[in-house]
Amino acid sequence: MDPHVYEQVLRAVDVCHAGSSAQSERDAAYVYCEAFQERLDCIQYAFYLLQDASRPFHHRHFALHVVETWIRKHWKACSATKDAVTYRANILTIMASHLNAEEPIFLKEKLVKVVSDIAKRSFPQRWPDMLDHLMQIWSVGPLQTELVMLVFRSIAEDCVSSTFNSTIPPARRKDLLQGLNASFPVLFPRVYRELELQYTRLQQQDAHAAAVILAGLQMMKEFLDWMPVTTPAAPDANFIAVAGLLLHPNIDTPQLLAMQIVAAECLEEYFSRSFGKEHMALLHQASLTCWSHLAALSLTGPVDDADTLLLHTHINRIVVSWGVHQLDDVLADPLPSTTLPVLQSFLSLLQTLFNHPSALLTEAQVIVWLNVLKHASCATLLPYIDVPALWTTCLDKYFKLHSPDNDDTSALEFDDRDAYNAFYGNFRGRLYGILRLLVQKQPAAALTHLHDRLQYVLTVHAAGRDNLDDLGHCTDTTTAHVYHEGMASLVDCLVKSLPEVVYETPALRHHLGLSVELLLAYHTRDPWLLFRHCLCLSSLSKYYMRDPTLYPRVFDRLFGLIVFCEPGESIAHGSPMRPTSTNVRRRALASLISICHAGPLHVLPYLPMLCTQVIGLFPQVLDSEGVLMYEMLVVVSNSLPTFEEREAFIQQITAAPLAQWTDMTPIVTSQDKLVHALETHNATVVFGLLKVLTTLYGIAKRIQITPPPSSPPPSSTSSSGHGDIPSPSPHPFASVWPVLLPNLMALIRTLHALSAPLARESLVQTTTSARGILVMSVEEINQAMLGKEQVQVVDVAVTKYARWAKNTRDICYHLVGCAFGHANIFMTTDMPSSWVQSSLLSNLEYMEHRHWKTFLSSVWLPFVKSCPPHLYGSLLQPTVWHLLSHLTDRLATGYAAASSGDDMKHDVAYLPQFAGVDIQATTVDTVSNAVFVEVVRYTVDFVEALIDAKTVVDMDSTHPKHVVVESDRVLREFILSSDALTRQIVAVLVGVVGYTDTLSCRRATNLLDRLVSALAAQTQQFHQLLGKDVFTAALCALLAHFHDVDDGFKWELINLLRNIYCRVTLGLLPVDECKGIDPLHQPVKPDSDLCFAPRQIVASLHGVQPDDVAALEQSLRTHHSTKTQKNYLKEFLETPFLAYVDAPHTLKAIEDLPPVASSSHPKPHAASTSNDADISSLFGTHHE
Repeated sequence: MDPHVYEQVLRAVDVCHAGSSAQSERDAAYVYCEAFQERLDCIQYAFYLLQDASRPFHHRHFALHVVETWIRKHWKACSATKDAVTYRANILTIMASHLNAEEPIFLKEKLVKVVSDIAKRSFPQRWPDMLDHLMQIWSVGPLQTELVMLVFRSIAEDCVSSTFNSTIPPARRKDLLQGLNASFPVLFPRVYRELELQYTRLQQQDAHAAAVILAGLQMMKEFLDWMPVTTPAAPDANFIAVAGLLLHPNIDTPQLLAMQIVAAECLEEYFSRSFGKEHMALLHQASLTCWSHLAALSLTGPVDDADTLLLHTHINRIVVSWGVHQLDDVLADPLPSTTLPVLQSFLSLLQTLFNHPSALLTEAQVIVWLNVLKHASCATLLPYIDVPALWTTCLDKYFKLHSPDNDDTSALEFDDRDAYNAFYGNFRGRLYGILRLLVQKQPAAALTHLHDRLQYVLTVHAAGRDNLDDLGHCTDTTTAHVYHEGMASLVDCLVKSLPEVVYETPALRHHLGLSVELLLAYHTRDPWLLFRHCLCLSSLSKYYMRDPTLYPRVFDRLFGLIVFCEPGESIAHGSPMRPTSTNVRRRALASLISICHAGPLHVLPYLPMLCTQVIGLFPQVLDSEGVLMYEMLVVVSNSLPTFEEREAFIQQITAAPLAQWTDMTPIVTSQDKLVHALETHNATVVFGLLKVLTTLYGIAKRIQITPPPSSPPPSSTSSSGHGDIPSPSPHPFASVWPVLLPNLMALIRTLHALSAPLARESLVQTTTSARGILVMSVEEINQAMLGKEQVQVVDVAVTKYARWAKNTRDICYHLVGCAFGHANIFMTTDMPSSWVQSSLLSNLEYMEHRHWKTFLSSVWLPFVKSCPPHLYGSLLQPTVWHLLSHLTDRLATGYAAASSGDDMKHDVAYLPQFAGVDIQATTVDTVSNAVFVEVVRYTVDFVEALIDAKTVVDMDSTHPKHVVVESDRVLREFILSSDALTRQIVAVLVGVVGYTDTLSCRRATNLLDRLVSALAAQTQQFHQLLGKDVFTAALCALLAHFHDVDDGFKWELINLLRNIYCRVTLGLLPVDECKGIDPLHQPVKPDSDLCFAPRQIVASLHGVQPDDVAALEQSLRTHHSTKTQKNYLKEFLETPFLAYVDAPHTLKAIEDLPPVASSSHPKPHAASTSNDADISSLFGTHHE
């Protein structure tokens, strides 16, 4: 060893840690330290330095880091030599003899890391006596005892925890776990005795006892996940009782909270295990012991410090873990008498913590309460549940009364009010699940609570008194508004959950009517409260159907609010309206539509009155509000008894809009005239066009038709163009389309043409605000930014026309989709085909990404869903092929930009344009990425509609289902019968799988899996496509995600690879497809029916031998369980993938070791002198 090098290293480390060092000196020191670690003899310097315990902490920590790095890089080369034994002995000697009594945590953790790294590379094959060595060090002193426990913790953690086990090959993990399991009969009693001893010393204020106990708990936590469930609760070493006792020790130590937290984590881990029927008595006894310890804790009252909240959170996790994993097993039918005390104590603890001030604790319990209330034995449990208290807690917490601004517990849980409000959206949905079950069980109690809460809010908080605006009205932080907002949500929750018996029983219906009368008797002019008032009125629409005499009163109230204005506002004078006023007017209209939609037949007698009201209000409402009133009338007209009456009504209300639309023919058919209208600010034409389209769309989308029950479903033979073409049901809007569509298609063609290079260049160069039709609107930017950032408008005129262009294009697409949804359109000779070619598919190469979300969802999804089978060959096939071809090319540019991080690789025509706003370059990049993600996601939606469409049925029930209806099946069979379409679909999905958006990737993977199942039986035609292209893409995607923690996408990719390999290469069918065939003895298919590309691909992976492939295939053949097959494939791929992934956390030097003959039962060790004290009764009262 060179003394000069030694001194240089120490000087470099000092410079790195000195705050006064110049940056240049620090950089040079870093470089020297890194170069020093490349020396083969650097470990000798490190050992020499570590033998001097008087050295500064940073010197010794660097030395340990050098040893750690050397082990990672060079241990493999010397692991079978005497040098490895020497190095191991050196580090153990340092651990035993060269440490100070008080070492910092970071130094202890680094030393533990070094020892555990050696163990993970040597134990048990090349270090069979590791337990002997570590037990000798254990006996040296409390510091060494703590370190040895932490070493065992680290080894077990790296083998079991999904966060760390990707660093060790599967075979190595199995060796380590087997070695630990063989050592456990000696190790566990030693740990238990040590905990007893240190607990005694802790009560005597021993400074080191708490650290040893904490290390012991941390170690046992990692073993509890896989050791036999009987071991930690054995009578002579009941660790579960010890963990419960340590939750509330009568001691004072700075590490008390840490000990309590780890003890709680141990109990949470233990109660997440599966006990089975054979160990049910053990579960009962362990649970009772744990509940007795938890009952001794103070879990009620306000919480204003983070430590107490953290402890209560972990206590709650114990109870929730027990409820999730053990409740179903304990609730055997019939319940044995020994179970009732366990359940009684459990439910008492559960309810205590459910009422905790923390909303997060309450939310975590919801899944348990749902299991309790849904269980078949719920009636047996109800006597042990304080149901009134459960009602009160759920109802109280439905209101946002404890924001971080005024509640200490909430301030500890949420950063600000925005985070609190965001949490409440999901939290209320969870509470709704509990309330729904309570309402079903006790509808009378629900009505009482509803009336009482409503009466309290409408009387005590009838008007705002705090945090008012300049007009004296509420704001979002006003207490009265918080109560009204919660009440509106609660009314919707409770009324929606009421069983039908409430409306059939006069007494219960009268009880609900009292709440309705409370609402109708309430009056205010506060817009914030009126908005919530409208929501409450619409929630009770089902009750109005049982008492139609209420309709006039409700309609009068809502029609009065449609023209609501705050002081100084007037529609007639064109004065601007506050958002609060607009919100009230829109909400009143939406409530009217909701009420009419819920019971159109019951509202039908009042249709003349509604028409009179609407006609009288037209001069007093905005254009968008007028559209909503049209929609309301159409909803009611759906109940007119005859088709002729409905058709006449629709023709009457569409006459005026259609006349205006016809007059606009010169504008919509000419790019120049449309641009001129924008440049001259001709609002009558420009915004009149948008109003007409919105009105007609509102009418069209609200029309509902019921096909005659006798009409037969389309037959599958019609997909080939043969057979009778089914006659569509008559539609009230059918006479409107011939007038509406020609101009609509002309307008779409004009809008698409404005994106062409010449037209775009001309508009960009103009100085007028007309160029706004090419730029992204402020609303689109904010939506892409998810509301996290607001851009500043610098040119109002440009942004106004940007919004107009966006809204106009969207409404055009919506109307086309609505037209496709009306089967009569396809019966018009050549009309759909001419639209598609001349308008809808024109200039696609110039459309920006941001338009495709609506283009795909509003136009093409309805198209593929509604296109009749007899037009599949002539219309659907060429159209879909054109779209998929374009989307493949469009998405390819985005993938290239995403992989390189260079947005310039996007086609410039696809990127959004910005003008009229002050926007930063980083925001532009974020927005561009967001709109591209939308294109990818809606492309997957489109593909799904083609090959895996599902229709939701039983939507009004509590369990709606997704089923494949006949029309979806016919469409899928046609698509998959086309070679060209199938290959295009696979190309699109393969591209998506390699993209960075996990949601899209997962959906594409599942669709590919379904395609493999559907296409694998087709001999030869798609074998190369599936076995090579799809398999390779999935394998590459899996490599990128293989070491992600708890990633569902990873397992879906593994399942796709498994499905391809089993079906295409091995010719194996899954169990559910083996009709009359033994899954384990399936007939061997000829080679001509198989594809061996997947076998060649896996055989070419790093380090894979032919025997490995043969063993994998044998495992797949002999285990027909999908889960087992996925596990085999995952373990097979782990070793080669470790060689490909260059990640800092990947210890590629950990290799599998050859098996050696070693004793699986280590000899018992003599107890150290520290165990001679009489401690047999220390935990005696807690033995189970």
